[in-house]
Amino acid sequence: MPNFLAAVKRSRPWGLKRWGMALVATATLGFCLWVGGQPSTVLAQSEPAVERATPTNATTYRFTVGDYRATVVSDGILSFPVGFFVPNADPEAAAAALTDNFLPTDNVLAHLNVLYLETDEHRVLIDTGAGNTFGPTVGYLANNLEAAGIAPDTIDTVIITHAHPDHIGGILDGSGNPVFANASYYIPEPEWAFWMAPTVEMPNALSDADTQASTVAVAKEWLGAIASRTTRFALGDDVIPGVVSVASVGHTPGQSSYLITSGDDSLLATGDVFFSDPLNLENPDWEVAFDTDPQAGVETRKQLLETVVGDRRQLLVPHMPFPGLGHVRAQGDAYGWEPIVWGFGFES
Repeated sequence: MPNFLAAVKRSRPWGLKRWGMALVATATLGFCLWVGGQPSTVLAQSEPAVERATPTNATTYRFTVGDYRATVVSDGILSFPVGFFVPNADPEAAAAALTDNFLPTDNVLAHLNVLYLETDEHRVLIDTGAGNTFGPTVGYLANNLEAAGIAPDTIDTVIITHAHPDHIGGILDGSGNPVFANASYYIPEPEWAFWMAPTVEMPNALSDADTQASTVAVAKEWLGAIASRTTRFALGDDVIPGVVSVASVGHTPGQSSYLITSGDDSLLATGDVFFSDPLNLENPDWEVAFDTDPQAGVETRKQLLETVVGDRRQLLVPHMPFPGLGHVRAQGDAYGWEPIVWGFGFES
């Protein structure tokens, strides 16, 4: 595939800012953020935080999982070119799938939905959003937590699905300080081992070498910052009481989904097994450029979708339209997304 970063450089006169060893800008799930058809400036960690607008719509959604109180908190929204997202798909078929779903055909929109959970013992965050790494349409998690009455320093547990910057970028603020100052971190051992190895290779990925190198650089820096506070676990382990790891490799070599159970109720926080209803559910065989191993990503996606349909499992999907809660239904040889019926969350 063409070098995506090179295309970005040609389209933007001010070029790409450099950070540390490599470019923070990458095409992995909008690591080059596209706004109005043009990439935005990518913020380096050492620079001041970007000026952010005040969201005018809902940024939190409260619900329960059994006895657990849960809140989906928005970190913002990204968009990126359709042709980069599913590079091997027929462009006309991809456009038709988006049109049928009343969606734009040039860019794929990706919400950043982060799950906050109050269990019997812990105050938990699953992933941390993009933080200060992408530009002004994301990085709202800490502010939105505060607005919901959840102080970041009261969160004691952060569980990571995988180490792409839109999932770990919120670990640090724009000055490199920890946002969740009192949290312990949990990450699958194979995920940690992959990104922190002396040499990281992605021979099956559809992304170009520059994109891969910058993705690795970001993962090493942010994970390195929490190394002393991180517990690594085997895929399939109980992470904390009520939260069990579910192996979901393919998008990255150690990605985990998390099955949250309280009493007879449960929720599966999927990580990046799928992103888009028309492009991933209606067409589960289309390979995704963001996957470290696209073929493994397809197999994992199809296996998980078959399982959650059979279980009628409620899902939290990070990149589906806010709040990213819903179910998957079978439709022939493919699938569809059924969002939850919005609840007003009245309390007695």
